[in-house]
Amino acid sequence: MKAVSIQEAEGQLGKLIAEAHRGETVVLSDGDKKVTLTPGIALNLDEDSPELEEELLKTANGPYRP
Repeated sequence: MKAVSIQEAEGQLGKLIAEAHRGETVVLSDGDKKVTLTPGIALNLDEDSPELEEELLKTANGPYRP
């Protein structure tokens, strides 16, 4: 596992993503907030995703709607 602060991650995000893609667990931290980069299945944006569509509609119709 590799832990990196947000400040350290700036400028090397591509490298960190590549490491996570190869199976390395990368934890990004910003004070008490932590996010883990783990490999997953990439979204196929050519396919319809009901979950993604629902999230996009929530955002589009949300409180900050133009």
